[in-house]
Amino acid sequence: MPADNARPRVGSRAYRLYVAAQVSSLFGTTMGLAALWWLVLHTGHGSAFDLSAVEAAQCLPLLVLSRRGGTLVARLGSARSLALTQGLLAAVTLAIAIPLLAGWITVWYLTAASFAIGCVQSADLPGRQMFMLDLLGEAELRRGASLYSAILGLSRIAGPAVAGAVIVLAGEGPVFVIDAASFLVVVVVVLRLRGEAVHAARPDPDAAPSARRFRWVLDLPPGIQLCAALAVLIGGLAYQFAVVNPLMATRAFHLGAVGYGLLATFLAIGGIAANYWSSRRGDPRLREVVAWAGLYGVADIAAAVAPAAWVYYAAMIAIGGLLALFTSSCGVYVQQHASPAQRPHAVSAYNAGFIGFVPAGAFLVAAIASTAGTRWALIGPGLAILACGTALTARAATRPHAGLP
Repeated sequence: MPADNARPRVGSRAYRLYVAAQVSSLFGTTMGLAALWWLVLHTGHGSAFDLSAVEAAQCLPLLVLSRRGGTLVARLGSARSLALTQGLLAAVTLAIAIPLLAGWITVWYLTAASFAIGCVQSADLPGRQMFMLDLLGEAELRRGASLYSAILGLSRIAGPAVAGAVIVLAGEGPVFVIDAASFLVVVVVVLRLRGEAVHAARPDPDAAPSARRFRWVLDLPPGIQLCAALAVLIGGLAYQFAVVNPLMATRAFHLGAVGYGLLATFLAIGGIAANYWSSRRGDPRLREVVAWAGLYGVADIAAAVAPAAWVYYAAMIAIGGLLALFTSSCGVYVQQHASPAQRPHAVSAYNAGFIGFVPAGAFLVAAIASTAGTRWALIGPGLAILACGTALTARAATRPHAGLP
């Protein structure tokens, strides 16, 4: 196997080309998501149930199919699996665009299409993460992944705004056509860079994790199990601002549309700044991952008790930054501390925890807000992170070879 210094480095032409392709893809994806939610609101009854059904359909496959997605990446390799999943995502997106341009669409059709997207993403997410490792190697992984996330953060800000303009001028159909084209850009670039992405180590099929229910998760190293559990707490439970921010904006601070829109902007600004700072740090240790999770819980509680809108805006910057620091350090730690045979499945377990529990978390947070009040929808998850994070850390520290290095 070639040494890491034989790989493309951050700043190389190969890395810049891959990041540019992913910027194009994510720009199209954020446009497509904005158009999807807008379309759901204006198709049929446009109820909160419809929105929840579409979101659940897209997130649940990542929980159910995560192991199989990791297995696919392990068998095909990161480049081939990524080219396959990006092509499939383009096909599903076109399957939304074509009937929409023909003048027909229903919420149930959008729900089915969202489920198909979620199924493909169960392999696409670990494929993207593994391709970054194969392209850069472990020594450059944190720097490359953090800069990658900082650059993509700009796409998350601009994409919805452009989607809104296209919808006004031409309708939702062209947005999904643009989204489909953006996936094909990644397919071309990944196939072109396949020779420069050196597979870190071919998994041994005989050493593959157990396929029995959740045994494959329990077979992962304790530190990676801790990362996956913290991902459930933060991604599935605490990072529910699609539910909380509209409530805080209208009920707590009585903000208008512009004030509400700024909340997402401040979250993105915090994430971009934190990812840039993270790119200048060394390889993450488990103690760092746990620290970012605990600080996130504190920031959640601080946001809940904000007495004024400007304080809440500041808390959004902090929360966006801490989320970026947690995801970058946790994602890199998982890849660096998993054996080659377990790495695709370790990444899949992390993704399943962070995204797969989003629908259940959204309903739970909504229930807290309706029964105990909007601010408790932030305080409750924040306290859960601090309490469960402390218990999980103490348990991991007592297990052999776990510790908090």
